[in-house]
Amino acid sequence: MEESRFCKICNKEQAKYTCPRCNLGYCGLSCYRHKEHSDCSEAFYKECCMEALEDQDVSSEEKQKVLEMLDRLEKEEVQNSDSNSDEGEELSERLSGLNLDTDSEKIWNRLTSKEQAQFNQMMKDGRLGNLVEVWTPWWDVKKVKIRDVDSEKLDDKTPDVLSKIPDISKLLTKSKPSADIRNNLVNVLFAYVFVCRLYNGTHWDCPRESALKLVKGSDVLSKNSVCSSTSEAIQLGLTNSECKQSQEFLIELVSDVTKILRGPGRGEELKFVMAALSEILQLLKKCHTLYKKDIKVSSASSTDDREEKQLLFLAIKKLEFYLGWSQKCGMILHSVIPELRLEHGRLKEEFQETIQVKKSIERNLSQLRPPREDSKLIEELS
Repeated sequence: MEESRFCKICNKEQAKYTCPRCNLGYCGLSCYRHKEHSDCSEAFYKECCMEALEDQDVSSEEKQKVLEMLDRLEKEEVQNSDSNSDEGEELSERLSGLNLDTDSEKIWNRLTSKEQAQFNQMMKDGRLGNLVEVWTPWWDVKKVKIRDVDSEKLDDKTPDVLSKIPDISKLLTKSKPSADIRNNLVNVLFAYVFVCRLYNGTHWDCPRESALKLVKGSDVLSKNSVCSSTSEAIQLGLTNSECKQSQEFLIELVSDVTKILRGPGRGEELKFVMAALSEILQLLKKCHTLYKKDIKVSSASSTDDREEKQLLFLAIKKLEFYLGWSQKCGMILHSVIPELRLEHGRLKEEFQETIQVKKSIERNLSQLRPPREDSKLIEELS
């Protein structure tokens, strides 16, 4: 959803109405009467009241009704203001003593179910983008020419490639690698860029959650699926229950995977692939270590913990294999780049068609919408 369609006062709800004086988009009466919009709203009420009270045909009883209505609106505004103030103070008390950077899980548990639902909705419809600085992925940074910049000032945020990578020839002594490995890697990388984007680049701050989300978000890692085509690898990512985000968000992940496979440039075609797989492997190992510590300390560890630990162990072995394969045969991955670009274009075209159909339906249904709130107010006053 576009930012311009949000209420310009609260920045939370859809802007259903437009102020006839200043063309400001707002969601309802409470925001229309907000202090930030008082120049328009107070003038509007004043004009309506003066017109009503000065009307020669209005009886004393009707004038009294107008005054009572204005008094009621004023009292409601004070009550809403007090309620919001109390809610803010209560939240402040619940979060007292917590570190906003490190105690994310405790903070989440202290939110009410309503607050959690509001946060999830803001995350789904993109409103958090207005509050949080969007992370720039390391694979999305344009290459800088060394001769144009002091080498000491270059900040390469590409993850380090592991120094110890298994030799694929020793892992496959009696057979050849399957041709489907390149498609499987596309599925794994899709889950990786999803997690990186979802956590806005802070996935290392919560290695347990992000590692499990990554493994479960890849059918190749969690269900031993084999992708016979690039399109199938992407479709498995788009339909995975762990990858629940807007369609627009998911489609752009295909472009992210393409950039990783393409690499930073000539002579470094495999740098991004090796870096991504190295980071995935390190993240999974970190999470696996945390599980081992928890199970060792607590003899009453749950069955779920043990199953997730085993799932991580198997995923780690696959990543080690994929790293070894990419080091020796990784150039084959470039053959799927054209297919990914076609898939990305097809998905974007289908998404745009869906948006157009939705807008058409909304236009046709516009006559069924209820009258605007400011129109109701005018009717009440007159």
